[in-house]
Amino acid sequence: MTGRFLGQVALVTGASSGIGRATALALAREGVRVALIARREELLRAVAAEVEALGGETLVLPADVTRQEEVEHAVAQTLARWGQVDILVAAAGAYIRAPVLQMTAADVERSMA
Repeated sequence: MTGRFLGQVALVTGASSGIGRATALALAREGVRVALIARREELLRAVAAEVEALGGETLVLPADVTRQEEVEHAVAQTLARWGQVDILVAAAGAYIRAPVLQMTAADVERSMA
């Protein structure tokens, strides 16, 4: 595999769908090893298969990014596997069913966790 970022390692949260999935695939095309983080393991495994079909390397890390201990564990597993983290893509989010101006500070924080 070749690419501008060959050999770098990315942690991608929200990697099971949407922007996180698309970013993980784009990074893999550039030679980045991708640690895939999201809550839904079955969807993460599907994304991992897509990345690996491109010739990329993945690490599937089911985790809830609102739980600090799960994030720390995911980072530790990534470092144990590849020894580095060069790129962070924070694409995880939560949908809050409320108009923006009616959201509390806690709602906003949760939606961007």
